[in-house]
Amino acid sequence: MRRKEDHAIRKHTLNLFEGDYERLQTFYGSRVGAAKVIRHMVRAHIKKIESTAAQRLPVPSVDTLELEE
Repeated sequence: MRRKEDHAIRKHTLNLFEGDYERLQTFYGSRVGAAKVIRHMVRAHIKKIESTAAQRLPVPSVDTLELEE
């Protein structure tokens, strides 16, 4: 029996390089499955990008803040 995902999933068509899906399926087997591995890889990549972007955001200085008088 398949385990339910923690988050809602939505089906998409994804073009991968020939043989990559099958190789992932071979590496992770039918217990985990290539589709789940791909979902987790994409989620990890998004979190990495968001983390990097958050570190690059400028911190406003006192001079740039509008102060109420």
